[in-house]
Amino acid sequence: MQIWLNDRLVDATSAGIALDGWPDGDGIFETIKTEDGEIFELGRHMRRAIDAAEKKGISLPAEDLIRNGISQLLAVEPHSIGRLRLLFSTGRFVAVHHLYEEIKKPARLAVISDADEVEGISIKAFPYKDRLDLLAKVQAKGFDEVICLNPDLEITEGAVSNFIFRIDGKWVTTPLSSGVLPGIQRAIAIERCGVAVALIKKEDLARVDAAFVISSLKIALSVSEIGGRLLKIDEDCAALEADIRAKTLKHSVG
Repeated sequence: MQIWLNDRLVDATSAGIALDGWPDGDGIFETIKTEDGEIFELGRHMRRAIDAAEKKGISLPAEDLIRNGISQLLAVEPHSIGRLRLLFSTGRFVAVHHLYEEIKKPARLAVISDADEVEGISIKAFPYKDRLDLLAKVQAKGFDEVICLNPDLEITEGAVSNFIFRIDGKWVTTPLSSGVLPGIQRAIAIERCGVAVALIKKEDLARVDAAFVISSLKIALSVSEIGGRLLKIDEDCAALEADIRAKTLKHSVG
């Protein structure tokens, strides 16, 4: 498998990069969906990466180098639907492009029982093991994602996703102040699709009758149940999903 390392294409194994795309050490990253060589919301992802880099004290490569690297990588590792991961650390820029299989089946969500089991994150940073381990833990129990809580029992986010909930007929998502990563799809849903921001407590989940898992890969995935309680997937859900997908834009980097 070819990856982009700093300023050239190299073989992943010879560069010491694991086949799952995670390098050693620590840094920041962005995971982005691609379709037929075009990239979804690259500008938004790069703005978030710039902010994260400043917080971590990391200098990013020049924009033209990043775009050139992405363009060359997608040419040698093409996928009709792909998962592009950009990883930045001190003195190193890695880009990896894997095949991504679309998820069609509605998600089953668990609710975390211990608010101290996972900490909120404000930037996309690696190592990402704690979040991936949490996801694997709930998947082993038959769920697809987990609703996390902060110490005040406010809803935050999932292991690797944000959420949209329908409560009393209104689509809402949780505020950044609850300990939520500023997700790209979350911002799109708020700015372009009319989703409101509201504080959501654990007890409010009983009033949720429909929901979506949102992420840069899933875009908008319906939820079939929360903790064993079945939710609706109706025309209103279909309309919001269609709106989010239509307003998630993709562009060429060539």
